Amino acid sequence: MPRRTPRSGRRTAKIGGTPRGGQWSGREDAGARWPRHSAPPASASGWGGALASGSLPPEAVSDRLIHVAKFGGTSVGTPDRVRRVVELSTSPETDGMRRVVVSSAFGGVTDRLLAAIEAAVGRTGAHREILREVRERHEAALLALVAEAEQAAVRMQVETLFTEVGELLYGVYLLRQCDARFKDAIVSAGERASVPIVAAAFRAAGHGAVALDATAFVRTDDGFGEAAVDFDATRGLVRAALAEVPDDTVAVVTGFVASTADGVTTTLGRSGSDYTATILAGALDAAECVIWTDVDGVLSADPRQVPDAFSLPRLSYQEAAELAHFGAKVLHPRTMRPLLRGGIPLRIKNTLRPEAAGTEIGPADPDVPPSIRAVTAIRDAALIRVDGASVLEVPDLARRIFEPLAEAGVPVFLVAQASAEGSIGLAIRQADADAVVRLLERALARELERGDVRSVRAEAGGAVVAAVGSGMHAAAGLAGRFFATLASAHVNVRAVAQGGGDHTISAVVADAEAALAVGALHEAFAMRRLRTHLVVVGAGSLGRRLLALLDAQIPRLLDHGLNVVLAGVADSRRLLWDPSGLDPASAADRLPEGDPTDLDGLVTRLTGARLERLVVVDATASAAVAERHAAWLGAGVAVVTPNKEATGRSAAAWGEAQRASRVGEAPYLYDASVGAGLGLVGRLRDLVRTGDRVLEIEGVLSGTLSYVMNRMRDGAAFSEAVRDARTAGLAEPDVRDDLSGRDVARKLALLAREVGVAVSAADVSVESLVPEGLEAVSLETFWERLPEADAAWQARLGGASAGEVQYVARLGADGAIRAGVESVRAEAGSLLAALRGSEIAVVVRTERTGDHPIFFQGPGASADVTAAVVLADVVRAAEAMR
Repeated sequence: MPRRTPRSGRRTAKIGGTPRGGQWSGREDAGARWPRHSAPPASASGWGGALASGSLPPEAVSDRLIHVAKFGGTSVGTPDRVRRVVELSTSPETDGMRRVVVSSAFGGVTDRLLAAIEAAVGRTGAHREILREVRERHEAALLALVAEAEQAAVRMQVETLFTEVGELLYGVYLLRQCDARFKDAIVSAGERASVPIVAAAFRAAGHGAVALDATAFVRTDDGFGEAAVDFDATRGLVRAALAEVPDDTVAVVTGFVASTADGVTTTLGRSGSDYTATILAGALDAAECVIWTDVDGVLSADPRQVPDAFSLPRLSYQEAAELAHFGAKVLHPRTMRPLLRGGIPLRIKNTLRPEAAGTEIGPADPDVPPSIRAVTAIRDAALIRVDGASVLEVPDLARRIFEPLAEAGVPVFLVAQASAEGSIGLAIRQADADAVVRLLERALARELERGDVRSVRAEAGGAVVAAVGSGMHAAAGLAGRFFATLASAHVNVRAVAQGGGDHTISAVVADAEAALAVGALHEAFAMRRLRTHLVVVGAGSLGRRLLALLDAQIPRLLDHGLNVVLAGVADSRRLLWDPSGLDPASAADRLPEGDPTDLDGLVTRLTGARLERLVVVDATASAAVAERHAAWLGAGVAVVTPNKEATGRSAAAWGEAQRASRVGEAPYLYDASVGAGLGLVGRLRDLVRTGDRVLEIEGVLSGTLSYVMNRMRDGAAFSEAVRDARTAGLAEPDVRDDLSGRDVARKLALLAREVGVAVSAADVSVESLVPEGLEAVSLETFWERLPEADAAWQARLGGASAGEVQYVARLGADGAIRAGVESVRAEAGSLLAALRGSEIAVVVRTERTGDHPIFFQGPGASADVTAAVVLADVVRAAEAMR
């Protein structure tokens, strides 16, 4: 389920009271007396209260936000999947919220009912067998999902419904025809039969649930097959019906179906259950609406045409509507309409991969730069051309063309007009082409006779290709790139259109070239996100912070053209591996499911998987892991690390890793190893690469030692300051690693190497602050005896004024490299004297800067800061391997 916190300011419906109106209650007579071919009237059993009287309860604000979730036919296709629906709908992430679940018919049932209608019209007799098959499927689901005590009551509801369907089919059989009203009554049975069973499955799992028939509160006109919703009437009825359901009861509602004001059943057409969900969300001012389906959200292109298509993390309502209009199967254009007024977010999620982020659809984000977000195509289209030198002078031409098309229910995908040629082009479905030509020939008969219109003709075998995004008018040259890309791919354009809006550029091309066109456009507009496969070695504090940060930043990374796929996570015992992608939020917790960790075999696994742009993050403090860096780099695997055991190794080992990086053409990045939040390593590297010479480096490189020195400056004893550093989470598990100066030595050696001084940590002259005699004792003994050093420190500091002492690392102009306690005088303008808390700082003097050194100052490295720098290095590594 979504991890977002719903906005607390969202208005909500009055919820509470006794469950009466709009429900199957589980009583034996529930639904049994509904009149045939119509919605249950207000007086039917199980329907009463406000609906019966025609009055609505006053609206009030509830403390509970409302969460609407819709599950499609695939999601409720088997008993096991229905149980999964129950789990997803009642997950802890929606605790405290009112839960409304919209269900489709069981997968395939609607198609079987349509087949039964066709068989009845054709008098093949197969309609009876099809209906028996559908009944048996529902009986099997009932036995698997419904508690034994409830089975008889639920069975009566379902059987009553299918008895009615059988009678309707018999009527169709006799008449050899099925009008739209009868068809809606028959196909609506799929949802109306599934919902009582799904609601009972919730109850069998221990959750309060009630089944609601949307025909009682979704009001439409009599446009059977795709009825238009009366939103004002529907809003009041929905709020009244849901107000009678207790707060802790899941309302399970039929999707797809509705009714007229006279109670006659209608349906909402293609994607009708999605539409039901957003209608309810809008009417209830819900916090969020989630459509659960079998794909990971809205994709950047059809994966059958573009294998590199990816799930879009977010879209605006307008972008989503345009994608739906131009053929995106997961959405219907009208689905967003009920959400617009309240700015209610819509999320598309995958029931089979609930951990996937999916796609969030909402108001346009002004911070997102103009861009093309997706490319889509409507296949099997025809281009209708109305030609003639005087065609544009025909009075009221637009109305006379579009009015008959609208009356015939023919959708128009694209309109193109050429003034000089006297031509208007309309892209429509191929199947409608002949009928449309005849319609327009009748509508323009006089003009055809006079010669004002030369011809109305259809060009078959077309496809409408569209690029959808935002800010297209503001993006200079975007339309030019669109058509230049098609030209480069040798795709001929038959007609073009860029509407007055800001979201679409479209063209008609040959259907045979549609896949080529979509692929070329997807590539040209950088929607082929830079896919990078990441393996994190180390699942301690830093590793987990990095995974949490990655999880939070995936949408932003995608917005900036980087698709980071977490392929593996390892600790010293286990490796969890899935090249198709792990969920960063749960991967570390799933480590026990993994294989035994084999560091030597990891390079074989990495290279054998033939993955694009491999990056390993060494988030450990392990020398054993650091020793593998050269092997990974030599195999073409980038390495990003803050592991000081790697950066503090001998000059020879360091040189070996650098050579392997060059041979394998794989970046080796370690900016988080020293001055994590300062960008220090990268800046020094840039200075040297641009020909400057670093003369001197001095700085406080340890946030822990900075904290200890500053606490003593404030009057704390040495032992107290060290304990406080541990309590604040600034120190290593064994604080002697910090006090010994070894950590500072490793950092200083790394900086020295970056400016061309080939040294190891062992070459640094270090002053250890570990009291004499406590170097090798147990940690417990160390803490017990640490106060013994307080007197010596008090004497050492003696009359030192505030800010005079820091633990300073220094690479001198004379080549000396050392680290220890030094006097740093504030009156001399020393940056190091101004440090507070655990701040660190570095001063760099170069030939170019002369008497004006470069200053770096910021917080000491925390897990959060280090994780952010590591992720930035991952991005840099990926871009370097582009």
